[in-house]
Amino acid sequence: MGETGKRYRNQRDHDGNGKNQKRRLNDKVERGNDELIIYRILCPDGVIGNVIGKNGKVINTIRQETRAKVKVVDPFPGAKERVITIYCYVKQKEEFEVDDELNNMQPLCAAQDALLKVHSVISNAMEAVGDSEKKQKDKEECQILVPSSQSANIIGKAGATIKKLRVKTRTNIKVIAKDRANPAHSCAMDFDNFVL
Repeated sequence: MGETGKRYRNQRDHDGNGKNQKRRLNDKVERGNDELIIYRILCPDGVIGNVIGKNGKVINTIRQETRAKVKVVDPFPGAKERVITIYCYVKQKEEFEVDDELNNMQPLCAAQDALLKVHSVISNAMEAVGDSEKKQKDKEECQILVPSSQSANIIGKAGATIKKLRVKTRTNIKVIAKDRANPAHSCAMDFDNFVL
C-alpha cells in the first residue's frame, strides 16, 4: 500500500531531536516569576478589520514591533465593540505617579506600547470612516475594561487621582460600572468597569 501523505502523531509533533514543535513547554520557564500586565481595549465592530489588517498584517506588525501578545476576542452577542486583549510579562513593574510629567513619556512595557499602537490604528480608522456620530472636532474616544478591584486605583481617594489625570491630560475620564441590562455591555466580564 502506498503513502497517503498523512503523518502520524509521532512524526507530526516532534522534530526528531525529542523537542516538541507543537507546544511551547519552555514558555513557562522563560517567564518564571515575571509579572503579567494585561490591557483590554474596546474596538468598534466596524473597524476591527483595520486593526487586524489583510491576512493579519497590521496586528502581526504590532506584535513584532512591541513583542507583546495581542489577541482579538470573538464577538459577544449584542455588543457593538470587540475586545482586544494585550498582554506581556515584565520582570519588575515600574511605578508611576500621576504627578510625574507626561510629556516625552515612554511606554512602561511592551503591552503598553502595543496598546498605544492599537489605539492609534482604531483612531485613524474611525477618522477615515467619518462616522457622523463620532466625528466631532478634536474628540477622540478610547474605552478600556478594568477589573472593578483596580478601579479604585484609577479613581483614588475622594477622586483625587482621576481629577489629577483629567487635569494633566486635559481629557474627560469616567469610570462606569457594567450594566447587565445593557446588551452593549455584554463584552465586559461581571467584575469589569468601563473606563472612558
